[in-house]
Amino acid sequence: MAVPRIALAGPLLALLLAVSALASPEGRLLGGEDAAANEYPWSASLRHNKAHTCMACIISPSQLLTAAHCVSDLGTTPVAASSLGVRVGSINQYAGGQIVNVQSVLIHPSYGNFLHDLAIITLTEPLVFTERIAAATLPAKVEEEGEGESGEEEVSTELPNGTPVYVAGWGEISDGSTPYKLQKANYATLSAPYCELAAGYGYASCLCLTSAERQGICRGDAGAAVIDDDKVLQGITSFQFSDCGSAYPDVASRIYYYLDWIEANAK
Repeated sequence: MAVPRIALAGPLLALLLAVSALASPEGRLLGGEDAAANEYPWSASLRHNKAHTCMACIISPSQLLTAAHCVSDLGTTPVAASSLGVRVGSINQYAGGQIVNVQSVLIHPSYGNFLHDLAIITLTEPLVFTERIAAATLPAKVEEEGEGESGEEEVSTELPNGTPVYVAGWGEISDGSTPYKLQKANYATLSAPYCELAAGYGYASCLCLTSAERQGICRGDAGAAVIDDDKVLQGITSFQFSDCGSAYPDVASRIYYYLDWIEANAK
């Protein structure tokens, strides 16, 4: 359950700073703003041995998504489901709502070195949805047509560069402590070519996120939902480069890329 510390250096940092300046979102998880009680009803605290370790996102009454590294014992072998639980229906990570046990964990078969960093958690009992417990909406599938004899171009499913997105988590804040109340943050997406130039991470399976320096995800925020203005789930947070709040982009798994796998294993 380690948090990666990937050190980067080089002239590409200046490019990232310039791109970030084009869409500098306000707010942050690292020293962020309190979320309202029913503002992020899909957010859950993933608990290992009864302690918060990561975030998870509700996608149905019985299943949640989280980052694979949060539940990996070794590679694609998960930790014992009996050691896990999720708190739902509360913005207080220590109280309120309910804690539900985990029946099983499925890690994406291609997970490794923080690529394909996605896992499905199945609960021992289904959730009862309320205004404080609800599922995030998965992206709608787009019929993609490759360029062929018709001359039609392939439809892009990537979010445009600078798209506003939102994250909520219980990760570390600016003074190094862990907040009891759910924190929310505004981000902007960084398209694959820009992310490749800025951090060498322009993978189709990833969604890169920009924020102002000294802002961003931190330890305990992995597995959180990345939601757009239409409240559609666009990503699940994975890791940050270097220290929390560095000038480099934060990285999430791009949900659209994994729709087939999620739907094949959804209940």
